[in-house]
Amino acid sequence: MFYFQLVIMAGTVLLAYYFEYTDTFPVHIQGFFCFDKAFSKPYPGPEDDSKAPPVLVYSLLTAIPTVTVSFTAIHKLSLL
Repeated sequence: MFYFQLVIMAGTVLLAYYFEYTDTFPVHIQGFFCFDKAFSKPYPGPEDDSKAPPVLVYSLLTAIPTVTVSFTAIHKLSLL
């Protein structure tokens, strides 16, 4: 069963590589193009307007699930 799963995973990786680096599905660029300087960069993005720095937000988003899972696992083990 394990080898079957490896074959499926390898096939998925090869398909992702093939579709990413070949022109199987050509890119079609369309849309609205405005060359007005008032709408172009630099404009303050969400990182510049934020009251919390992105490093703090990313570290909390990583730490909270990790601590929750660890605490739950420790709690479940202590009940056994």
